[in-house]
Amino acid sequence: MATGSNQQPSIDRCRPGAAELISVLPRGTRHERSFAYWADKQLAPQGLWWWRPLSSAVVGVSTTAMGVLLSLGFKRVVVEDLHKLTDIIEDPLRSRPVITIANHESTLDDPIMWGVMPMRMRWNPDYSRWTLGARELLYKNPVLNGFFALGQTIPTVRGDGIYQLAVEIGLRKLAENKWVHVFPEGIVNQSGRMLRFKWGVGRLIMESERTPVVIPMYFRGMKEVMPLRQKVPLPHPNPFKSELFLRVGDAVDFTAQIREWKCAREKLSTVEQRERLDERVRIEIVDQLWGTLDKLKAESAPELANNIVNLGIS
Repeated sequence: MATGSNQQPSIDRCRPGAAELISVLPRGTRHERSFAYWADKQLAPQGLWWWRPLSSAVVGVSTTAMGVLLSLGFKRVVVEDLHKLTDIIEDPLRSRPVITIANHESTLDDPIMWGVMPMRMRWNPDYSRWTLGARELLYKNPVLNGFFALGQTIPTVRGDGIYQLAVEIGLRKLAENKWVHVFPEGIVNQSGRMLRFKWGVGRLIMESERTPVVIPMYFRGMKEVMPLRQKVPLPHPNPFKSELFLRVGDAVDFTAQIREWKCAREKLSTVEQRERLDERVRIEIVDQLWGTLDKLKAESAPELANNIVNLGIS
């Protein structure tokens, strides 16, 4: 895997970093204090002796429960090319972080989709994703704040743009060589046609200290299990009817593109010129990702989904 030039570009901005964004979070209520506490702890779990065992328990129980749900609640679970993800995540010599992207069919896509992961990976937080999840849906009270923080879910505020706290935490995780998952459509989309991707994933790729390996994933079957606008927002898996299909695509390497961007950036003399270049490259990367995932979707026709896997539930 080529590493290329992995020095982070000099980003001309007076925007606050993660620590500064956390320092200005409101702390008037118990919920607000709890949220600020866990957001701060997500920045430095490596230095907390208690973080790893608690995170391992939350991640392990959650993914194992999702594996059981897939086995018992679905008539058929089809997974293609999962090794394209697991081989990279488990590689002991991996020197670059990983970003996975996927379409977004329901509010339960994460964590249900990770129920397909091998049992050997489920209890190791190093082999689990950090995912950007909607703060308003997940971080609702002090108990849930702790649960989702330990479950490696980064609180994201829809509409707050690419310079919000969630993206800063995501960049910190990438700097730690972690795996970050993004639903780049930004919202649940059950229309059958992918929405244009948000720019946050472009910033994660461009400003990571080491250019991430990007792996696209396409799945279907959750919009029937968890449809939008139902009176009671509960999943309806059907062991006699429900089917879930997931396919992992080939890794995308942006090393050369990021190198060219950095070289071009160094030749520009003003902040405005560099910001225009940054935006153009960010759009190019996001559009390329959209095209990659749309192609994976087109290649994943229902008649091709016939490689049923054993989820290894024990």
